[in-house]
Amino acid sequence: MVATACSGGEFDGQAQPQPSSPAASTVTAAPSSASGDAQELPHSGAPAVTNPLPRSVLDGDPCSDALTKAQAEKFFGDAVTSEDADEPRLGPGCRWSNQEALAGFTLNYATATGGGLSTAYANIKPQADHFAEVEPIDGFPAVQYWHSDDKRTCSTVVGISDEYAVIMTLGVGSKSAEEGDDPCEASRIVMERVVGNLKAKA
Repeated sequence: MVATACSGGEFDGQAQPQPSSPAASTVTAAPSSASGDAQELPHSGAPAVTNPLPRSVLDGDPCSDALTKAQAEKFFGDAVTSEDADEPRLGPGCRWSNQEALAGFTLNYATATGGGLSTAYANIKPQADHFAEVEPIDGFPAVQYWHSDDKRTCSTVVGISDEYAVIMTLGVGSKSAEEGDDPCEASRIVMERVVGNLKAKA
């Protein structure tokens, strides 16, 4: 992913690049073994998804289905581009970036484990410095996590069913961090749009 600055609902400004692969921040979303997936869902303290979306909403290309080009431009400017960012241990993914502003984020459909939000509770919660349940996003349970030594990056995971989730990693640039911009709030703003688009496919 690349760093992002958040300002007035758009993501621009001076930013510094983050690792180009989501694996650096999200690889722990996948378990080291399949044993945990044999448990009845949900597990590990994760809430149940009361109104799940069908698996079919995650079919297709995340780069064209998760955000429309117009929506991406609203967040990241006219120069925004997208590229595949599939992660075998998570699932299909896309990276949006504006190279002129060094702004963007990486999103993956977490389909590989079949554990949904429970996988985050079982594998991310024990390792992350901060792991917080947050207000549901468009009616779906969500968590955010971040590390104490990284003030510019926040990840958001939304359970769209007990079996599947969507995970996003987004970071703000150093200038934006100094100005108090919150990467978790920026991540939530984009994720709300993504979840809305997925609901529209149901």
